[in-house]
Amino acid sequence: MTFLTKTRLFLSCHVALMFIATTLLAETMSAQQAFEAVENNEIILLDIRTEGEWKQSGVGKGAWLLNLKDRQFGAKLFAIIDANPDKKIGLICAVGGRSGYVVDALEKRGYQNIIDVAEGMLGSAKGPGWLKVGLPTVSMDKALVATPSEFRTN
Repeated sequence: MTFLTKTRLFLSCHVALMFIATTLLAETMSAQQAFEAVENNEIILLDIRTEGEWKQSGVGKGAWLLNLKDRQFGAKLFAIIDANPDKKIGLICAVGGRSGYVVDALEKRGYQNIIDVAEGMLGSAKGPGWLKVGLPTVSMDKALVATPSEFRTN
């Protein structure tokens, strides 16, 4: 085996291991598991959808509202993480795209205890979703009141 072949093999293995490690690092949870974890006070669940989405489908019972499109999203998210260093933070959106993106970005920056509820509220390839499972929802107004005022976005 030539040096060049060995180098290519090493790099291919290294890239494959990095991909596997990155994939395994992202913790995911089903909607059912997320609901149970919220009920048992094991996680803080953040619904990062928009106001229109919250009004349309309701909000998963126990979730706090944090609009991803709000200018203060990052500051509020980090404030929640910093105020709860020993608590896992779950993120849910409609179908798992936005929550997956945010979870991935946070993990790449060294944040731990961040969970992606990858099937979302509406369902995806990862699962049927909060609504189809029949988990309880509350109105946006009720969820807003339940979200601590220091973490609410406009």
